[in-house]
Parts: sequence; C-alpha cells; structure tokens
Amino acid sequence: MRCGSNAKIYLPWHTFLGGLDLEVVTAGFGENVSGWHMHPSFSGDNFFRLYLPVKGLFRLLYEENSYAVEPGSVYLLPSQTPFSYEPVTPSDHFWIHFVSRQLRTLPAMKQLIRLPVKNGKKIQNAFRAVVRGVPQVRTIPEDLEIRNRVFSLLAPFLEQALQNITPDAAAKGRFAEVLDYIDGHLGEQIESEALRALTSLSRADFSALFRRTFGVPPKQYVSLRRITQAKRLLWRSKLSVKEIAERCGYENKYFFYRIFKKYTGRTPSEYRNRGMMD
Repeated sequence: MRCGSNAKIYLPWHTFLGGLDLEVVTAGFGENVSGWHMHPSFSGDNFFRLYLPVKGLFRLLYEENSYAVEPGSVYLLPSQTPFSYEPVTPSDHFWIHFVSRQLRTLPAMKQLIRLPVKNGKKIQNAFRAVVRGVPQVRTIPEDLEIRNRVFSLLAPFLEQALQNITPDAAAKGRFAEVLDYIDGHLGEQIESEALRALTSLSRADFSALFRRTFGVPPKQYVSLRRITQAKRLLWRSKLSVKEIAERCGYENKYFFYRIFKKYTGRTPSEYRNRGMMD
C-alpha cells in the first residue's frame, strides 16, 4: 500500500523498542518520604525518570504547573527538564532513572506523561525487580533481564508516543549524536562542519535532511537551543545577564540582547522580571 507524502506512519512500538538504546542508571524505593526534594538543574542531567507512587500524596512542580501525584498511575518525566516535588503526606514510591538518546528525539517524550495503572501488583513487582537488580554486579543475561523489565514498563508510554509519528519524527534518531553535541557545547563556537562530521552524510544531504527534519537549518537550531538555555538560566539562576550570555555562547552582551529579543519579543531583563518560562 502506498502512502502520500503527508500520510501518517504508524510505527509499531515493539519495533522501535527492539532497537532502543537504553541504560538504567539507578533505581530505588522511597519510604515515608517527607520534606522538600528539589531538582533545579536542567543541564547535564540526561535522565528520564519513571515514578510509581504506592502510598500517600506529593505535589509535582513541572514547567510552572502543579500536579497531584498519587497511587493509581505511573509517571514518566523527560530528561533535561527542571522539576521539583513536595510530599504532602508521607509517601512511598518506586523510581527508575535511565538514559536514552533516541527517546529524547521524540516530541511526545519531551513532556510529562501520566498513564493509569491497570495491574498495580504486576507493575510494582516489575519496579521491585529492577530496584533489586540495579545495585548488583550483573552478568550480561542479568543486565538484559533488567533492561527487558524496564522495556515492559516503557511499552505503554511508547505505544502512545508513536501512534502518529511522522517520517520526519522517525528520522530524528539519526541526529541524536548531533543534538547531544549541540546541547553539550552551547557555550562554545559550534561549526556546521563539526556537526556534519558526526554523521555519515554529505554536506548537502546533512543540511537538507536536518532542515526537513527539524524545520530550521542547523545554525538556527543552535540559536534556538541557546535561547532556550538562556530563558531557563534567567528563570532559574541568579547569574547576571552577561554571565548567562557567555554561558550560552555569546561573547557580546549587546548582541545577545538583540538575538534574545528577536526570538522572544522581550529583553533578557524583561523576561527575568516577568518570571515567565515558555
């Protein structure tokens, strides 16, 4: 069956899952958690976070929105996103932190996802098995077993995320290393040739495919990422505008002012004073 150029592609989640790059970093169980737990950093933290609350209630603050987190659902938080949470009552919950460059390229994986738990005991057993297995020195079969358990927990999230994936969205996976490089070098000069060298594409193919996939040329994408980082620093830190400009790759503060206003409609100072984060 032929599909037109604008047709949606329904990519089976199990096909995507089979080739998924995934590394479980840490896992645990928090019992009778109370007090304030803050995760203010947005850079250098590439962890996706799976949470399964089993008792109590805590409030999650994410992108200026507040969510009540309680038993009955499992939550997936995207990587490189600041958040904090506050237990309202003493709370028990499982958590798994993992990294995956491929998942970061999926638009649907850049937001908080909450899914209802259909079989609470089965889900708890899967989390518990991962928590028990992660701290151990593992053989290859044991490591694969843990990965498979995490895959089973991720399956419903992927099924939802990949329902209406387009060819361009699927193509983003080939640029995962390029995107990582950009995010890791925002404070430095980033040359298009250095980005192209991370792929097997010719110069012409790299520029054309990148623009078709992300909607903008590589140079503009870098600018957008720098402005995104600047907005987060303005909102989350007490650094001066000059320091933020330098951290985002702008040696000239006034040029940074001009570029920031071009993309946001406000100066950095105006943005900070309004306390907004897009």
